[in-house]
Formats: sequence, structure tokens, C-alpha cells
Amino acid sequence: MLMILEKDFNVKHLVERRGNGPEDLGYPNQLIVTNKGLMIEDLENLKISIVDPNNGNFIDEVFISEPISRSKFVFDGVNTIFLPVKSYESESTSVLKINLAGESIGKIGLFMPQDENDVNRQPRIIQEIEDKLMLIGVNLPFLDIVTREGDLVKRHNLDQFEPIKRALDSLENDFKKPGYERNHKEVKSIVIDTQFTNDKLYLSFTDRIGLDRTKARHLLEFSLNESSMDLTRIFRFQTDSPDDDVHPYSFHIDEYAGKIYMQGLITNQIFIFDLPS
Repeated sequence: MLMILEKDFNVKHLVERRGNGPEDLGYPNQLIVTNKGLMIEDLENLKISIVDPNNGNFIDEVFISEPISRSKFVFDGVNTIFLPVKSYESESTSVLKINLAGESIGKIGLFMPQDENDVNRQPRIIQEIEDKLMLIGVNLPFLDIVTREGDLVKRHNLDQFEPIKRALDSLENDFKKPGYERNHKEVKSIVIDTQFTNDKLYLSFTDRIGLDRTKARHLLEFSLNESSMDLTRIFRFQTDSPDDDVHPYSFHIDEYAGKIYMQGLITNQIFIFDLPS
């Protein structure tokens, strides 16, 4: 289903069209507002469903030519959609390009260094940065700024920042435990969600150190451009709910309103925090 809410979270429209027909949704996941309408990624029906953002009325659909992951996708506003391919099937060229007719028009992406003979661990989160793309490794600590044709402009190493390095070290230690066997489809995530706005990258991540994560919810803020990346703030959140035992999943930064909206994984609530100036 698709829920369209007023800003005070009262339901404006509830669109419930389950199935695999032209106007139906099977497993809606990511969505973005574009000049063509609200684009909804439907993982089950392997398509982008385009609907009116005001009422949810069906406009069009774009079929996707191969399996894709749950991570963020991008539309260039003209005729190209950039989608991360399914995690364990991804290669160095791990971003699929399709046009609005659903035709594959190539792949882009760069090799992320990993251990020899390791399973593939190169899924990406895609963000726009000016006229270029940002490809963020979900579980390898690299952020690549590339042209829309895939040429590398700059690579930033996320493990230069202590919180990300600590999470990565913990993940690697899990893999090295005696008797641990990884399924080839298993891709453990470190980076969960990102948002780039006004030269700032906000990033939620899995801090996997320690057993007691009570009241420790992490969101990182970076100042970012093509030449430099600096960690400027670390946010910790307390909701006084069972959601304090987990880390942020989906979030949205509204700099104009000075608010952070965050999805609770346990309570199915949206939590609203002030974004400090």
C-alpha cells in the first residue's frame, strides 16, 4: 500500500492496490518525488510505478530489466533511472541504468577493494551531488563520486572516520569467528540510509560494538564536496520507547523546518527530533 499523509501525519489518501496488474503494487520499497510523479520501487513486480503524489492515482509504470536491491535509486529528471543491482549479484558495475521505456542502457560503478576470494560485497546507495552521482558502499567503506557515465571523480574512504572504522572492524571480526560460515547471498550492512542536502551528507549506520546499545542511536553528519569530506557532528537519539534498542533505519532531514524524521523499527512510529543549528 501507499500512504499519503498530511504534515501532521493525518492520512490524506490510502492507496491499496495489491497484485501484479498495471496499477498494482506487490512489494513497494523506496519512493522518490520527481517531475514525472511519485516513483515507487516495487521489488516484487520488478518495476517503477509512477503515481500522482497528491492522490496516488496511477500514471505509468517502468519495468526493470534485472533484480535490484533495496538501496536508494535516482532519476535524472529526463529519461534515466539509476538503480543498485541486487546485492549478492552485483559486480564492479553495480548500478543499472534504464530509460523510461524500461530498456537497459548500461551499467556503471567501480571496483571496491575487498579480500581475495571473498564473496561479492559491493551493493551501493545512490545519491545525486550536483550533476554527478555519489555511490556509497553499504558494507565496504568507500564513497565514490562519479559522472553519470561512470567515470571516477573522487573516492572518499569512510573508514578514516572512527565510528565507521569501528563498525567495519566489528563486522570483519564476526566473519573471522571459528566455525562461522557465510551464505553466498549474505551481505551484512554497515551503512543503512543516507541523505545528501546542501553540501551535507547524513548517514545512519550499524554500530555493532558491544551488546548494550540502549539509548545509543547514531546519525553522522559530514560536510562533503568533490575534494574533501569531514565528519562534523554525531547525533544520538532517545525516544523513551523500545526503539531505543536499535539504530536508525529510514530517516529524513528537513533543514528548512529544522527537523529530523526517523522511522521506528519496533514501534512502527515516526519520531521527530529538532535538527540543531
